[in-house]
Amino acid sequence: MEMRTRPKDMVALTTLGLLHEQPFHPYEIQRLLRERHKSYAVGKTRTLYRAIEELESAGYIEPIETSREGRRPERTVYRITPEGSEELENWLADLLATPVDETPVFRVAVGLLGYITQERAEAALARRIVGLHARVASLEAALRMAQDDLGLPRLVLLELEHAIALDAAEIAWIRSVTADMQSGALVWNEELIRAHFEAMHAADAARRNRHRDHHLAKLLHPARREPNNTSPEGKRID
Repeated sequence: MEMRTRPKDMVALTTLGLLHEQPFHPYEIQRLLRERHKSYAVGKTRTLYRAIEELESAGYIEPIETSREGRRPERTVYRITPEGSEELENWLADLLATPVDETPVFRVAVGLLGYITQERAEAALARRIVGLHARVASLEAALRMAQDDLGLPRLVLLELEHAIALDAAEIAWIRSVTADMQSGALVWNEELIRAHFEAMHAADAARRNRHRDHHLAKLLHPARREPNNTSPEGKRID
């Protein structure tokens, strides 16, 4: 199965997972997405309905009942098919087993940290720690509510646990980086950065020039073949 990791694919995957529990109509799926804090899918009604259409077209889910209450639009109840259950298991196994470079925006920004002043970087990272603490508190509150009020089992809440663990680990890492900044172990300024990149570009240009000169020398002076000093019988002739 081809690896699929786009945001809209995660909505389709989660829809398959929910329908693996029991048949639902799209409105019930939306309610469960909110209750279980699937933030990547909440509020994306159009994406959900498109996912349902694609899953049905692929044969992974099928409609089993259509009903109407009063003036409300028709509601179609879907269930997962045997092919959908197999796809769900294969898809999840692939995502769990295969590390994927999702290029988080924070990682991109950290890779470009030297392009802003150290003072501004340190201040920005301090603000990020505050935001991460607030997010951890919110996630922990959501986890407690899901466990105590909704009675959801830990198995379906591992996503929240993972998010809390990642944020806590990021806080610890940012603190170690800012501590290195404050101690002088990690220092930069515009003069140092400019000198570093100038030296790096100069070394790269020298390397490319050597490669070009070597290539031209091979073209202008091809290697001479050694004369054949052997007889037809393979004996050397001096």
